[in-house]
Amino acid sequence: MKRVQYDRYGGPEEMYFGDYTPPPLERDQVRVKVKAVAINPLDWKLRRGAMKLIIGRAFPKGVGSDYAGTVEAVGEDVTNVHFGDDVFGTMDFKIAGAFAESIVVHSRYLTRKPERLSFSEAACLPIPATTAWAAIIDKAQVRSESRIFINGCSGAVGAFAVQLALARGAAVAGSCGKAAMPAAKATGVDPVFNYADSPSYREAGKFDAIFDTAGTMPVGEGISMLKRGGVFVDINPTPGRAIRGILSGRYKLAFATMGTEHLPEIAQLATEGVLRPNVGLEKPFSEALTAIADAESGFRGAGRLVLAL
Repeated sequence: MKRVQYDRYGGPEEMYFGDYTPPPLERDQVRVKVKAVAINPLDWKLRRGAMKLIIGRAFPKGVGSDYAGTVEAVGEDVTNVHFGDDVFGTMDFKIAGAFAESIVVHSRYLTRKPERLSFSEAACLPIPATTAWAAIIDKAQVRSESRIFINGCSGAVGAFAVQLALARGAAVAGSCGKAAMPAAKATGVDPVFNYADSPSYREAGKFDAIFDTAGTMPVGEGISMLKRGGVFVDINPTPGRAIRGILSGRYKLAFATMGTEHLPEIAQLATEGVLRPNVGLEKPFSEALTAIADAESGFRGAGRLVLAL
């Protein structure tokens, strides 16, 4: 079978469709026939070598993390899904490779797909929703009457963060690009500000939490917008941002891996309509190389870019 892979770190030109045989199942693993995959910035960051000190230099390496499909086989110790179940999930980034016809993953990285969602919609959930969960629920501990500001409220992570915060009874303000402002306001973000007009949201009052999904808000600026005891949650740390934040004592990091254990709860919220994935564009798997390169170059549009198998 085929998968998208690469033989050395670099740009999109390093990707190709390669022959691939999934490894034998271990006791706690699941083999999934992939029906849809969603493209994430993580996919090209890994290929560029951003995590090469962790994932090493053994090639070829697969591309892709988030998928939805049907269970083809389960290991002896797997209890959360069964043969024939429709599922969605992600992969350990150290062995990425979801952009394939069939994959083998640890059972903790997937759960049953909500019936109300298509495979393409379900593939949009894993990394953005688990990241939003880690930030909003685990780190910011948003609850009823919390006031939160989400920088990047219209992006994949930001949109799920908005939905989670509103579901918990919080008041949500945020910023995004000018073109996305009406849609953000329609989802319940109020007030919503233009990214480019930072003075306006610095004067919007104090917040219990700032969630910077875009990595564009200076940490000091965010901390100045916090109430006493408030926290600044970041998912795009650089050494400078981390040092500045740690020194403040009000800085927290959130990563998708922190929320993976909550995939069943995320599936339930999607079933209830609380979490609503947005497929912006769907392309056939045969166009994966071009689609990934386009997304990497910024041609993504509104909603997620999904590849259907």
